[in-house]
Formats: sequence, C-alpha cells, structure tokens
Amino acid sequence: MTDSTSPPPQYPIAILGAGPIGIETALAAVDAGLSFILYEAGDEPASHVAEWGHVSLFTPWSMSVSPRLRRHLSNVGAEPPSGETCPTGAEFRRAVLLPAAALPSIADHLRLGTRVVNVGRQGLLKSDEVGTGKRHERAFRVLSVDAQGREHVDLARAVIDCTGTWSHPNRVGDGGIPAPGERALGSRLVQRIPNLSAEEGNWAGQRILLVGSGHSAQTAARDLAQFASRHANTRVDWAIRSPQPTFGAVEDDALPTRAALTSYAAGLATGASSAISVHTGVVVESFAEEGSAIRVTLRRRDGDVESLLVDRVLALTGAVGDDRIYRQLQIHECYATSGPMALAATLLGSSGEDCLAQVSPGVDSLRSPEPGFFILGVKSYGRNNSFLLRAGWDQADSVVRELAG
Repeated sequence: MTDSTSPPPQYPIAILGAGPIGIETALAAVDAGLSFILYEAGDEPASHVAEWGHVSLFTPWSMSVSPRLRRHLSNVGAEPPSGETCPTGAEFRRAVLLPAAALPSIADHLRLGTRVVNVGRQGLLKSDEVGTGKRHERAFRVLSVDAQGREHVDLARAVIDCTGTWSHPNRVGDGGIPAPGERALGSRLVQRIPNLSAEEGNWAGQRILLVGSGHSAQTAARDLAQFASRHANTRVDWAIRSPQPTFGAVEDDALPTRAALTSYAAGLATGASSAISVHTGVVVESFAEEGSAIRVTLRRRDGDVESLLVDRVLALTGAVGDDRIYRQLQIHECYATSGPMALAATLLGSSGEDCLAQVSPGVDSLRSPEPGFFILGVKSYGRNNSFLLRAGWDQADSVVRELAG
C-alpha cells in the first residue's frame, strides 16, 4: 500500500456494526450512491440482537421500522410488520434486520465474522496535525480480524462507528470499578437479561443478587419474580444505588409497555413479591467465595454494611461503547458520558426530557476533531440511556448527506 495525501473518492465508507443503525446507515449510503463496507463481528447480521431476542422492545412496530427500511423491504416484497404491538428482539431481527441485510445492495458489501479492532489515519499519529485541518487529506486505516484470526487493513474515506455498547457492560463495584472479588466470579457473574424459560436449570432454586435499577434490571426483576412464583426456593436480593429509585417513570407515558414495567418495578420495591428483597441506597463493596456460595458485602452511604450469601450475581448496570477502536484518532469525548462531546452537551441540556420529546440536533452534534469519523446509534449516547431508534435514523440521514456533499 502506498502512502496517500488525498484519499481518492473511490475509497469506501467503513460502517462498523451490522445492527439496526449500521444497517440503516448502509441503506442511506445505498440511496446516496456511496460505496461502503459493512463490518459485522458476529457470524450473522445483528448478532447482538439475537442475544437479547427474548426481550421485548418498548417501541411498537410503527416506531421500530424506519421509512427507508420499510421502503427497501417493500420493494422486494418483504413488507415488514406494522401496528402497535411491541416486537421481541428475535421478532424484530427475523422480520426486519435479517431481510434487510440480505438485500443485494447490502449483502454484497457485508463482511460477517469480521471485527474492527482499530482505526487510524494513514501516515499520521493521534498527535499529528492538531488543529491544522489537514487530517482529512489522509485516508483512514481500518484494521479488522476475521473468524480465523487473520488481520486485514482497508483504506476508507470515512468511518461510521455503529458498534453499540452491548459487549462492554459496566463494572459492578462502587465508583464503576470492579469490586474486590468481582473478576474472580467467572460464569457466576451474568451481565445480560437471562432467558429464564431456556435457562431454567441455571436459576431455579437459586439465591440471586440483582444489581442495577434501569430498564434492563427492572425487566430481570419482573421476570425473576414471576419465575420464583413457579420455582420454590428461588430468592432475589435486588441492590439499588439510589435511596429512592424512581425507575425512570414518565408521567403520562406514551409507551404503555415501559409504563407497565416501571409500575411493576415500583411495586416490587414496596414488597409486592415475597421472593424479592429490595435493598436501596447501597453499593457492592466486595465479593468473596464461601464454599460453593458467594459472600456479598453491600455498603450504605452512612458506612453501614450488610452481608448476603448468594449463588449467582446478575449485574445489569448499563454499558458503554468500546473506545479502544479510535484511540489513535482525535475524538472529543464527554468527560461525563463518554459520548461525542457536542452531542453529549445537547443531551445533557435536555436531560429532563423523555426520549420521545427529543429533537434531532443534526450532524454538527456528531462532529469530532477527527474529520470523517462519526459515532452513531446507542454508542453515541454513551452513558445517557435515552436513545431511541428514530434518533439513530436521523443520525444516519444527516451523516450520509454530509458525506454525499
């Protein structure tokens, strides 16, 4: 490969991640006549969606399929569902994402089993050409690894990171760092919503510590409460950091499924299930093996501690995107959320708004000091949990329009 000081226009756009927003971005590129490569680490498109396939979306079909995606599928006779029923992840993937990824305009550019591990700039280091405006003259170098461990470098004129946050859950311990003993838990620490019907033997009759209070933790608490009513001796200790959790309840919530979940969680917090014991205002201080069990120490704000003996730990404390991909690029991250700084500032300014009330802030909010590099989708929201699919559709529109000139 020769060094280039002006990336030729025939270099493709690199789109990282073939999930809902990666596929949406690829279709936007198709509509704009732009060449691209769509990288997917899994063996199939939207592989991370398959991992939470048993979980329902809060948004119904009418809010989960973009007009662009609906048009492309309708053009080949694969009319996606509509209406106000909320699909599961598996239904959404089967009816929408897999057919979209199979479209020739996408499939011909899709690289499955290929994980992008690093992105750099041809001939430049992170510290080069600071503030000169010249970094855009060099092509991106995209290093990927395939399923056989073979490494490959592609040159790209722009990079759009849609890799999400699924594979990088937050740590369990106080302050967001691992609690002593956390890393030694191995498979007894689960950081995804369990499919209790498919994994019954792993959870029935177990003493479980559930950590977290967001919608994922609420979903798990609801499912475990119902599961425990059918499986004797299943007990859950639910540890929540806030002393007075609101569970993200929205007044006059326009999403009935979300409203029902937050209401159910509030009921559990007041003793609605004899199988669920809720501990509010606590953090995980430490884990320690005690025979075949796990000794958990919870600490309150006043310093008092509480000790529990459990069999498994279910930690659903959120996730944040992998920033190692772009460590050699000049990316301005928010110090609070880890999202792109301009977007984070906009979101923090509207932090009191529900996700349904948000207005797309446009492409300027997605820019970074690194020209031609964009982070889209849930990863762009960092630790802000108000992402909605339609926000990702707007992001794809604005970025592809920018790249198309």
